[in-house]
Amino acid sequence: MSIATTIFHAKTHSIEAVERALETVFKAQNRPAVMRLEGTFSAVLARALDPNLAANYRYLICRPHPQSAWIPIIELGVRTVGLEERLSRALGGAAVFTIFVYGDGLSGYRLARNGVEVDRYTSDPTYLLDSADIPAEREGEVRLEHPDQERERGRPERFADLLPEGTAPEDVWRVVLAPGWWEQHDAEVAAQAAEGGSAPEDNGNSGQVAQSSVNVQDDQNDQEGDQDDEEEEVDEVDRLRCIALALELWGPDDYPFAQELEDIPNKLVGPALFVGFA
Repeated sequence: MSIATTIFHAKTHSIEAVERALETVFKAQNRPAVMRLEGTFSAVLARALDPNLAANYRYLICRPHPQSAWIPIIELGVRTVGLEERLSRALGGAAVFTIFVYGDGLSGYRLARNGVEVDRYTSDPTYLLDSADIPAEREGEVRLEHPDQERERGRPERFADLLPEGTAPEDVWRVVLAPGWWEQHDAEVAAQAAEGGSAPEDNGNSGQVAQSSVNVQDDQNDQEGDQDDEEEEVDEVDRLRCIALALELWGPDDYPFAQELEDIPNKLVGPALFVGFA
């Protein structure tokens, strides 16, 4: 996929309402709409990706799947932090679930309801940390640590009512969210607690998600040269797809946006609407 992909999902059946909400959000920032285009997905996408467009903020609104209550909104321009909260507010408090992936190293989500963020998840909270911004410890050692890692953990129980029938929050955690950094982190915390004679905190995450799975494979080589440990490598694009499948953000059996957008067939996603803002 592209280096960075962000896709919002608004829990509404009205594309018109989503368009009005975007207009409301950007009008408040003195960024008027400068382009609007409807057509087949591929044609609209090609125009929206034109580097010569005057629009800095670009959004491709797709029709919802017949079996889904979510409208996908693909962000193609400048990344807007906190947009899910403002969209939720403009949509009268509707849930807005954002998923993102950065290359093959990071994925996550943000959920806003009633205009405020209620949950977030980052697959590796240390991935984007700049070591230059972190104070050195003794003898010049630098410890990469997110200032609030637990905030990035992701707690599916906070959106249990959005999950399809038969999908439990603890299953989403164990199969989709935990593999990789969080699994290793929790194991280290548990080991430290055992050494200190105290039990680790129990997150209550166990089970299995029926609709999705994360491809986890053994890493053949530790980049640090540690030959005694084999790490598990998680496909972050697949994790993004599994998050979407767990909530049925497109349909019960497919999520077409977890691939290069240019490869998505028109007959699968149908017509689209592009709106661009200055």
